[in-house]
Order: sequence, then structure tokens, then C-alpha cells
Amino acid sequence: MKANSTSGPSVTTIIATYNSMKWIDSCLNSLIQSEYSTNVIIVDNNSTDGTAEKIEREFPECELIKKTENLGFAKANNIGIKKALAAGAEYIFLLNHDAWVKNDTIQTLVRIAKKHQKCGILSPMHLNGSGSKLDFLFSTYIQAGQCPGLLSDLYLRQEKEYYPIDNVNAAAWLVHRNLFLQIGLFDPLFHVYGEDNNFVNRVHHFGYELGVTPKASIYHDREYRSNKLKDENRSYQDQKRRMLVIALNPNQTPIQRIFTLFRKIMSDVMRNLQSLRIGIALRNITVFFQGIFYSFKYRNRHLIVKKELQLAIG
Repeated sequence: MKANSTSGPSVTTIIATYNSMKWIDSCLNSLIQSEYSTNVIIVDNNSTDGTAEKIEREFPECELIKKTENLGFAKANNIGIKKALAAGAEYIFLLNHDAWVKNDTIQTLVRIAKKHQKCGILSPMHLNGSGSKLDFLFSTYIQAGQCPGLLSDLYLRQEKEYYPIDNVNAAAWLVHRNLFLQIGLFDPLFHVYGEDNNFVNRVHHFGYELGVTPKASIYHDREYRSNKLKDENRSYQDQKRRMLVIALNPNQTPIQRIFTLFRKIMSDVMRNLQSLRIGIALRNITVFFQGIFYSFKYRNRHLIVKKELQLAIG
């Protein structure tokens, strides 16, 4: 899909959808109305609510790739990214299915990214779905310890257009094609969640930085996600994902990864033992030993993922 005509680096937006009927109009219409042209590739993870059919019917400008199973966030985005790279896109804009842009979001991101060659990923600010405040989880990324200067400058109304940041979630990433060519795609070992943290670790490992700009913003409608879903099994799966992120961290040696796992997981073990939740504590210990195994098995995983993309696109 091409929006308004724009001279400048080519941008392809990648969206992984799954039962996205609630947001797909806002998401895709915002890209159509963007002041900066963008192709749009949508990878649908076998939605059952009519999302794919709606896109085919109402948004024929978009390239839709329909899958017959739910591949998860990492694999679905990888399909779109590889297609965009093969077509020569200079920038890839990763956008969540429950997010949408303002008219000038992409234009502003491209303008600022061009000035900061060391920046591998540039993120806008994330508002909630109504635009009434910052997205809560995004606000945790821009604290002073992780994004020095931003909050102070915003309060004093003297903000700059670019701030380095330690980490930011992948709801709206502008990524130059060269970064993917240097470090690879999302690691398909991750299904949903954790893949962006792993990617960020690799960004740092290969000498790039992440940036955020207060001059651009998106809407991210995720307040519908209820904490009621945080049952014991969900918490266990979350812990396994965190373990995998640590075990695959290329910025640490396998021994350093194990010590990090010990600090992170053993505190959970002690807390659960004190609460007499013996079964959960035993599962925590199992995750720890899995982490030891993965720390050595995947000690060079970041190089394998990089090589896989190079082989895929020749």
C-alpha cells in the first residue's frame, strides 16, 4: 500500500494480526492518512474473528499474508521483514495491531533517524488508546535511570528531539534495514513476549543504540489486558520467557548468565517457600536448571540468528 507521495527513504510497515477486529480500522486508516508514504505488509496469524477477510475486503492496498496457524509475534513479523528487505525497503516500521499512528509520526521518525546513524531502533512516545496519558508500561521505560534527561527536560519544557534509551517495547519501532542485516531478525525461539528484549540485547551487543523521540507519538490501546490473567501458570510461563532472555543474552558469558538467573529466580524460590507454595518453588528451580542448560547450548545463538537471515536473503 502506498499512502501519500513522499520523497525520501522507503518505509514498509509490518503488522502481525491476530483477532484484531477491534483495532484494524484505526491501525490501517492511520497509515493511509500518514503524511509519509509507507507500504504495508500484514501477516495474519489465523484470526478467527474475520480480521483477514475484513482486510481483504476493505484494505486491498495492503499486502496480506494469511497463515494457517498462530505463528506468534516473532515468526509472523519475520515473514514480513524478510519480504520488505527483499523488496529493498530502507526502513522497517514495526507496528502492533492494537496501535495506530498520527499523521506526522512516520515522517518525524524518519527525519530524526537519518540524523542518528548509531541508532538502530527509534521509538515514538506511546500514548494510551484515548490519548489521555502515556501508556503505563511505556512510561516505565523512560524513567531517569533508563532514559537519562527525558523526564526532566519534558517537565522543564526544553526537550530535545532524541534521547538514548536502554530498552523499549516493540509496539512501534522504526528500524533501518542495515540493523537487520547486521544482527538478524527476531529469534523464533520466542513465541509471544520476550522476543523484543532478546532483540534489544543483540542491538547493544553489536554496538548500536536505541532511541526515543518526544517529537513523535502513537496510540497503543492495551488497557484492556487484565491483570486477572496473571494466574500461576501465566506467571510460570512469564518466568520461562525471562529465563530464555537471560540465557540468550550475548552481552554476558554463560557463567555470568547463570549468576543472573540465580539472582532473579532464587528470590522467587525463597518467596514461594516462605508462603508454603512448594509446587511453585519446585517449578522455579526447574526453570533455573533449564536456564543453565540453555546458557551453554545457546551461547552463540546471536550469531546463528544473524547467519540465518544472511542465508535467507542471499
